[in-house]
Amino acid sequence: MKTPLFSHLATVKQDVFAGVVVFLVALPLCLGVAQASGMPPLAGLLSGIIGGLFITAISPSPLSVSGPAAGMIALVVTSIATLGSISAMLVALILAGALQIAAGLFRLGRLAGLIPGTVIRGLLAGIGILLIVQQIPVAFGYVPDRPAGSEISLHFFHDITGGSVLIMAVSLVLLVLMEMPRFKQSRWSALPAPLVVVLWGIAAQFLLSTSEGWQLPLSQRVQLPDWSWDEAWPLSVPDWSALSQPSLYQIAFSLALLASLETLLSLEATSRIDPLKRAPHSDRELVAQGAGNMVSGLLGGLPLTAVIVRSSANVYAGARTRFSAIFHGLLLALSALLLGPILNTIPFASLSAILIFTGFKLASPSLFIREWRQGKTLFIPFMVTVTGIVGIGLLQGIGLGVLCQLLISVMKAEKNTLTLTQHGSIHLLRIHQNITFISKPELCRLLDSIPNESTVYIEVADGITLAPDLREAIQAFASQAEQRKLTLFLPTMMQ
Repeated sequence: MKTPLFSHLATVKQDVFAGVVVFLVALPLCLGVAQASGMPPLAGLLSGIIGGLFITAISPSPLSVSGPAAGMIALVVTSIATLGSISAMLVALILAGALQIAAGLFRLGRLAGLIPGTVIRGLLAGIGILLIVQQIPVAFGYVPDRPAGSEISLHFFHDITGGSVLIMAVSLVLLVLMEMPRFKQSRWSALPAPLVVVLWGIAAQFLLSTSEGWQLPLSQRVQLPDWSWDEAWPLSVPDWSALSQPSLYQIAFSLALLASLETLLSLEATSRIDPLKRAPHSDRELVAQGAGNMVSGLLGGLPLTAVIVRSSANVYAGARTRFSAIFHGLLLALSALLLGPILNTIPFASLSAILIFTGFKLASPSLFIREWRQGKTLFIPFMVTVTGIVGIGLLQGIGLGVLCQLLISVMKAEKNTLTLTQHGSIHLLRIHQNITFISKPELCRLLDSIPNESTVYIEVADGITLAPDLREAIQAFASQAEQRKLTLFLPTMMQ
């Protein structure tokens, strides 16, 4: 049952304050994610508005906040490069939204719980690394005029501007300082770090505009278009001819999978910090997110997910109902309509610093150390996922990580399921539980270790069904019994 917009009038004040806080966090992130994805800044604002107004209106989650997410950047960039245009990517996004709706209607949301935690952490770390690699050139002032996802020139250092480097460096310092415990315990802790960085960038851009060699060209600043309702829609629209591209459907599946994973992870995390401990509704949330992505694709926006950064800011700001997320969406709409001149003064270096810092938190060295300390059985699938995502692709990296974790888990489960004991010339081989072909090498090794002229008993525990490969190994051993002068006692099932 949905939480009503106004459960009590007393909550309105809390929700309005929380909505303002979330707006201040979301505004720079909407612009930054759009810039990093190779999309117009207006697309980022539009996506935030759709997430705040449309998705919130139909979502069952009382505190979750949706919008464009940094975790989707790498996939969006790859999608545009593969399909050849933003308009084609929008078609894939619409199909992805339809897949999410279908997954929710068929109650597949809970299946996300089958993906191992090591793979999910590897996914986030891989996305973080890609985010850092992609944003470092932009933070230094390089803004390529080629399509998003194309190779960055080795000569991008010629485009570095001193102003961008200064803004980026100070922005990173501010972000680090504001993450320190001393700052979090001060009276300034309520200030959203992304907003502080953006305000610094605006101020620095004005101060440097009169300094020779330090000015930021227009290409290194946000550029919202001047638009009125009587003009053509300023954003790209879907190009339905892209339906003929086979790669479109793989990209649509990838978008749906990653957006759903990020949404469900955010939903679970938000429910844990909800003061009222309201249970998440994963299937209904997927339907809401899918509908939002279809609308975003039709209007030229970015992929949408429930975002943990905004959702946690919403909870910690004291939100109680969905009205806080809706209010943040209204503020984003007003900023797009009224604050264009101010938003156009924001340097990309500030937004890139925010995204680099976000990437660092996703792929922090402490995460790799923590995974290493948990042992090889968890660290190997984690690293396989990270390496696969960075080196091959997002969907391939997830698949490799899941496969690696599955193989390790099966091998671990079958460890010590075979025992061979000896008393003089008598050998007893016991099979304690169901085993698969993976244990065949160990079974053959134990059988080959039995010396000639021995008495051999092979016992299989009750209820155990031997796989065909294991039966063949035992039968091959039995066929050598006479030659090796073995006295062999087989289990009933083998006689």
